[in-house]
Amino acid sequence: MPRFFADILSGSEAVITGKDVSHILGPLRKKIGDELFIRDHETGYRGRITATGGGRIAIEMLSSQELSDRGCCRVHLGISLIDLKDMGDLMRGVTELGVSEIHPVISGRSNVRDMGEKRMQRFRQIILEAIKQCERRSIPVLHEPLMLDEFLEASAPAWPNRLVALPSSQVSLRDCRHEHAGILIGPEGGFSESETERIISCAFTPVHMGRTILRSSTAALTAVALLAM
Repeated sequence: MPRFFADILSGSEAVITGKDVSHILGPLRKKIGDELFIRDHETGYRGRITATGGGRIAIEMLSSQELSDRGCCRVHLGISLIDLKDMGDLMRGVTELGVSEIHPVISGRSNVRDMGEKRMQRFRQIILEAIKQCERRSIPVLHEPLMLDEFLEASAPAWPNRLVALPSSQVSLRDCRHEHAGILIGPEGGFSESETERIISCAFTPVHMGRTILRSSTAALTAVALLAM
């Protein structure tokens, strides 16, 4: 059963509004008196539906429930823009796997150059849907897309441990796990030679995830799964 986001009105009352209302009352067939799992930003609750109507569901809160993250590590993901459908699937997967922040990057070989505000809103909604399913405590931050040079100057310096996925590296990602790290994944076809030199000059350590070539989305999922635990 998904854990739905709710507005907590007091220590004993909450309300759900928006699109979740029709889902709860429709496909889930919930009615007055039924129990429902809800949450605010970081805390979970067990509640009981007390009233419906007017596009809202009123809930009596019965108990609080501690939520957990998948692991103790904080992971930043820098991902070069790829096909937008694949990006949507990627957002869901890395959220479930425990990513903390997602940084879309536009590099020379990116086959997508812009996501647009509507697409960004959709991706943020996908992240929230994944949060409801996996019940993790923290909510990942999706940053606005940046050109690679802008990202290296503005965002990457905040990463205490910087990694970049390069198949030619002699260092395995398994040997570079940290409690707080970030990994940069290139587009399909990889970073250009000049981009790679620029990235490494910004104190990124090249790492590999095996000797076969992975698609960008597969590499991102693999990296987050390894780093987040």
